[in-house]
Amino acid sequence: MGKMDGMVAIVTGASRGLGRAIAKEYAQEGARVVACARSQSPTGLSGTLEETVASIRAEGGEVLSVACDVTDEAQVGELVGQAVANYGQIDVLFNNAGAMVLGESLLEIDSVRWKQVVDVNVTGTYMVSRAVLPQMIRQNRGSIINVGSRMADDPKLGGGVLYSATKAAVHMFSYCLAEEVREHNVAVNILSPGSLKSEGSAAIPWTQGDWHLRVEPDVVGPSAVYLALQDANSMTGRLLLRADFGKTWGA
Repeated sequence: MGKMDGMVAIVTGASRGLGRAIAKEYAQEGARVVACARSQSPTGLSGTLEETVASIRAEGGEVLSVACDVTDEAQVGELVGQAVANYGQIDVLFNNAGAMVLGESLLEIDSVRWKQVVDVNVTGTYMVSRAVLPQMIRQNRGSIINVGSRMADDPKLGGGVLYSATKAAVHMFSYCLAEEVREHNVAVNILSPGSLKSEGSAAIPWTQGDWHLRVEPDVVGPSAVYLALQDANSMTGRLLLRADFGKTWGA
Protein backbone atom coordinates (compact mmCIF):
# COMPACT_ATOMS: atom_id res chain seq x y z
CA MET A 1 0.00 0.00 0.00
CA GLY A 2 1.33 3.40 -0.98
CA LYS A 3 0.89 6.56 1.06
CA MET A 4 -1.01 8.18 -1.84
CA ASP A 5 -3.23 5.27 -2.89
CA GLY A 6 -6.48 6.56 -4.37
CA MET A 7 -5.20 10.10 -4.83
CA VAL A 8 -4.88 12.11 -8.04
CA ALA A 9 -1.97 14.51 -8.37
CA ILE A 10 -1.15 17.07 -11.05
CA VAL A 11 2.55 17.82 -11.45
CA THR A 12 3.56 20.71 -13.70
CA GLY A 13 6.97 20.99 -15.33
CA ALA A 14 7.24 17.20 -15.27
CA SER A 15 9.57 16.71 -18.21
CA ARG A 16 12.82 16.83 -16.25
CA GLY A 17 14.51 17.63 -12.96
CA LEU A 18 12.36 18.17 -9.90
CA GLY A 19 9.05 17.79 -11.74
CA ARG A 20 10.02 14.39 -13.11
CA ALA A 21 11.29 13.25 -9.70
CA ILE A 22 8.06 14.27 -7.95
CA ALA A 23 5.83 12.72 -10.62
CA LYS A 24 7.71 9.44 -10.23
CA GLU A 25 7.62 9.60 -6.43
CA TYR A 26 3.88 10.21 -6.37
CA ALA A 27 3.28 7.33 -8.78
CA GLN A 28 5.46 5.03 -6.68
CA GLU A 29 3.33 5.94 -3.66
CA GLY A 30 0.18 4.89 -5.51
CA ALA A 31 -1.14 8.20 -6.87
CA ARG A 32 -2.61 8.51 -10.32
CA VAL A 33 -0.40 11.23 -11.76
CA VAL A 34 -1.36 13.85 -14.31
CA ALA A 35 2.01 14.93 -15.67
CA CYS A 36 2.21 18.10 -17.71
CA ALA A 37 4.87 20.15 -19.44
CA ARG A 38 5.39 22.14 -22.58
CA SER A 39 5.95 20.02 -25.67
CA GLN A 40 9.60 21.12 -25.72
CA SER A 41 11.90 23.27 -23.67
CA PRO A 42 12.16 26.86 -24.98
CA THR A 43 15.79 26.90 -23.84
CA GLY A 44 16.73 23.54 -25.33
CA LEU A 45 17.16 21.63 -22.05
CA SER A 46 17.20 17.85 -22.27
CA GLY A 47 14.27 15.78 -21.08
CA THR A 48 10.76 15.30 -22.39
CA LEU A 49 7.34 14.61 -20.94
CA GLU A 50 7.23 11.37 -22.92
CA GLU A 51 10.39 10.15 -21.16
CA THR A 52 8.86 10.87 -17.76
CA VAL A 53 5.67 9.02 -18.68
CA ALA A 54 7.60 6.03 -20.03
CA SER A 55 9.66 5.83 -16.83
CA ILE A 56 6.56 5.88 -14.61
CA ARG A 57 4.77 3.24 -16.66
CA ALA A 58 7.87 1.02 -16.75
CA GLU A 59 7.68 0.92 -12.95
CA GLY A 60 3.98 0.04 -12.98
CA GLY A 61 2.67 3.51 -12.19
CA GLU A 62 -0.45 5.15 -13.59
CA VAL A 63 0.05 8.44 -15.41
CA LEU A 64 -1.88 10.70 -17.76
CA SER A 65 0.28 12.87 -20.01
CA VAL A 66 -0.97 16.35 -20.96
CA ALA A 67 1.06 18.86 -22.97
CA CYS A 68 0.44 22.22 -21.34
CA ASP A 69 1.95 25.69 -21.23
CA VAL A 70 1.00 26.95 -17.77
CA THR A 71 0.87 30.54 -19.04
CA ASP A 72 -1.90 29.67 -21.51
CA GLU A 73 -5.34 29.79 -19.86
CA ALA A 74 -7.00 27.57 -22.45
CA GLN A 75 -4.31 24.89 -22.13
CA VAL A 76 -4.50 25.01 -18.34
CA GLY A 77 -8.26 24.58 -18.55
CA GLU A 78 -7.77 21.56 -20.80
CA LEU A 79 -5.23 20.10 -18.34
CA VAL A 80 -7.65 20.30 -15.42
CA GLY A 81 -10.57 19.17 -17.56
CA GLN A 82 -8.70 16.04 -18.63
CA ALA A 83 -7.73 15.26 -15.05
CA VAL A 84 -11.34 15.46 -13.86
CA ALA A 85 -12.73 13.65 -16.90
CA ASN A 86 -10.32 10.74 -16.44
CA TYR A 87 -10.22 10.48 -12.66
CA GLY A 88 -13.13 12.49 -11.25
CA GLN A 89 -11.03 14.26 -8.63
CA ILE A 90 -7.90 16.33 -8.02
CA ASP A 91 -6.28 15.88 -4.63
CA VAL A 92 -2.86 17.44 -5.15
CA LEU A 93 -1.31 20.14 -7.29
CA PHE A 94 2.48 20.34 -7.33
CA ASN A 95 3.23 23.68 -8.99
CA ASN A 96 6.76 23.11 -10.25
CA ALA A 97 6.85 24.65 -13.74
CA GLY A 98 9.31 27.52 -13.69
CA ALA A 99 12.06 29.40 -15.43
CA MET A 100 15.43 29.55 -13.71
CA VAL A 101 17.32 32.74 -14.48
CA LEU A 102 19.91 33.28 -11.79
CA GLY A 103 22.25 36.16 -11.15
CA GLU A 104 21.41 38.42 -14.08
CA SER A 105 21.52 42.12 -13.33
CA LEU A 106 18.60 44.39 -14.08
CA LEU A 107 20.41 46.01 -17.00
CA GLU A 108 20.98 42.58 -18.55
CA ILE A 109 17.27 41.73 -18.53
CA ASP A 110 15.15 43.20 -21.31
CA SER A 111 11.39 43.56 -21.01
CA VAL A 112 10.70 40.44 -23.09
CA ARG A 113 12.87 38.30 -20.83
CA TRP A 114 11.30 39.82 -17.71
CA LYS A 115 7.79 39.05 -18.90
CA GLN A 116 8.68 35.48 -19.92
CA VAL A 117 9.99 34.59 -16.47
CA VAL A 118 7.21 36.38 -14.56
CA ASP A 119 4.63 34.68 -16.77
CA VAL A 120 5.92 31.18 -15.99
CA ASN A 121 6.95 31.56 -12.36
CA VAL A 122 4.14 33.78 -11.10
CA THR A 123 1.28 33.82 -13.59
CA GLY A 124 1.61 30.08 -14.22
CA THR A 125 1.33 29.36 -10.51
CA TYR A 126 -1.78 31.54 -10.36
CA MET A 127 -3.32 29.99 -13.51
CA VAL A 128 -3.08 26.35 -12.45
CA SER A 129 -4.02 27.04 -8.82
CA ARG A 130 -7.11 28.96 -9.94
CA ALA A 131 -8.08 26.17 -12.33
CA VAL A 132 -7.90 23.34 -9.77
CA LEU A 133 -9.58 25.18 -6.89
CA PRO A 134 -13.22 24.70 -7.94
CA GLN A 135 -12.73 20.92 -7.95
CA MET A 136 -10.88 20.94 -4.62
CA ILE A 137 -13.57 23.14 -3.07
CA ARG A 138 -16.29 20.76 -4.27
CA GLN A 139 -14.37 17.91 -2.65
CA ASN A 140 -13.77 19.94 0.53
CA ARG A 141 -10.15 18.83 0.46
CA GLY A 142 -6.94 19.33 -1.46
CA SER A 143 -3.28 20.22 -1.21
CA ILE A 144 -1.48 22.80 -3.34
CA ILE A 145 2.31 22.76 -3.11
CA ASN A 146 4.18 25.66 -4.67
CA VAL A 147 7.91 25.44 -5.26
CA GLY A 148 9.68 28.27 -3.49
CA SER A 149 13.26 29.28 -2.90
CA ARG A 150 15.49 30.64 -0.17
CA MET A 151 16.52 33.21 -2.81
CA ALA A 152 13.13 34.87 -2.32
CA ASP A 153 14.26 36.09 1.10
CA ASP A 154 18.03 36.49 0.82
CA PRO A 155 19.59 38.69 -1.90
CA LYS A 156 23.04 37.31 -1.12
CA LEU A 157 22.24 33.85 -2.45
CA GLY A 158 22.65 34.86 -6.09
CA GLY A 159 19.13 34.71 -7.43
CA GLY A 160 19.20 38.21 -8.83
CA VAL A 161 16.38 40.69 -9.22
CA LEU A 162 14.21 38.66 -11.58
CA TYR A 163 14.25 35.10 -10.21
CA SER A 164 14.25 36.19 -6.58
CA ALA A 165 11.39 38.62 -7.15
CA THR A 166 9.24 35.95 -8.80
CA LYS A 167 9.83 33.50 -5.98
CA ALA A 168 9.03 36.16 -3.39
CA ALA A 169 5.76 36.69 -5.24
CA VAL A 170 5.05 32.94 -5.15
CA HIS A 171 5.65 32.92 -1.41
CA MET A 172 3.21 35.74 -0.68
CA PHE A 173 0.69 34.35 -3.16
CA SER A 174 0.80 31.07 -1.25
CA TYR A 175 0.41 32.66 2.18
CA CYS A 176 -2.61 34.68 1.05
CA LEU A 177 -4.24 31.81 -0.83
CA ALA A 178 -3.83 29.55 2.20
CA GLU A 179 -5.95 31.93 4.25
CA GLU A 180 -8.46 32.36 1.44
CA VAL A 181 -9.20 28.65 1.04
CA ARG A 182 -8.70 27.48 4.62
CA GLU A 183 -12.47 27.22 5.14
CA HIS A 184 -12.64 24.74 2.24
CA ASN A 185 -10.03 22.45 3.82
CA VAL A 186 -7.51 23.12 1.04
CA ALA A 187 -3.90 23.32 2.16
CA VAL A 188 -1.46 25.65 0.42
CA ASN A 189 2.20 25.32 1.30
CA ILE A 190 5.58 26.31 -0.11
CA LEU A 191 8.35 23.75 -0.49
CA SER A 192 11.88 25.10 -0.88
CA PRO A 193 13.85 22.18 -2.33
CA GLY A 194 17.33 23.64 -1.89
CA SER A 195 20.15 23.42 -4.41
CA LEU A 196 19.57 20.60 -6.88
CA LYS A 197 21.58 18.80 -9.54
CA SER A 198 19.08 19.53 -12.30
CA GLU A 199 19.32 20.20 -16.02
CA GLY A 200 18.35 23.81 -15.41
CA SER A 201 20.97 24.50 -12.78
CA ALA A 202 23.63 22.66 -14.80
CA ALA A 203 23.14 25.20 -17.58
CA ILE A 204 24.15 28.07 -15.28
CA PRO A 205 27.98 28.34 -15.19
CA TRP A 206 28.41 29.60 -11.64
CA THR A 207 26.51 26.66 -10.15
CA GLN A 208 29.48 24.41 -10.94
CA GLY A 209 31.27 25.95 -7.98
CA ASP A 210 28.91 24.28 -5.50
CA TRP A 211 27.85 21.30 -7.61
CA HIS A 212 29.32 18.84 -5.11
CA LEU A 213 27.02 20.26 -2.42
CA ARG A 214 23.84 19.90 -4.47
CA VAL A 215 21.44 16.96 -4.17
CA GLU A 216 19.63 14.89 -6.75
CA PRO A 217 15.99 15.93 -7.32
CA ASP A 218 14.62 12.62 -6.07
CA VAL A 219 15.82 13.53 -2.57
CA VAL A 220 12.90 15.98 -2.47
CA GLY A 221 10.34 13.20 -3.03
CA PRO A 222 9.51 12.19 0.57
CA SER A 223 8.90 15.79 1.67
CA ALA A 224 6.63 16.37 -1.33
CA VAL A 225 4.65 13.24 -0.46
CA TYR A 226 4.24 14.43 3.13
CA LEU A 227 2.85 17.78 1.95
CA ALA A 228 0.53 16.05 -0.51
CA LEU A 229 -1.14 14.32 2.43
CA GLN A 230 -1.89 17.55 4.31
CA ASP A 231 -5.12 19.52 4.45
CA ALA A 232 -5.98 22.89 5.96
CA ASN A 233 -6.52 21.33 9.37
CA SER A 234 -3.10 19.72 9.56
CA MET A 235 -0.67 22.10 7.81
CA THR A 236 -1.20 25.16 5.63
CA GLY A 237 0.35 28.54 4.92
CA ARG A 238 3.87 27.31 5.65
CA LEU A 239 7.25 27.83 3.99
CA LEU A 240 9.11 24.56 4.45
CA LEU A 241 12.73 23.77 3.68
CA ARG A 242 13.36 20.33 2.26
CA ALA A 243 16.64 20.21 4.19
CA ASP A 244 14.67 20.40 7.47
CA PHE A 245 12.28 17.56 6.59
CA GLY A 246 12.29 14.98 9.36
CA LYS A 247 13.95 17.45 11.72
CA THR A 248 11.74 20.48 12.36
CA TRP A 249 8.76 19.28 10.31
CA GLY A 250 7.39 16.05 8.91
CA ALA A 251 8.85 13.98 11.71
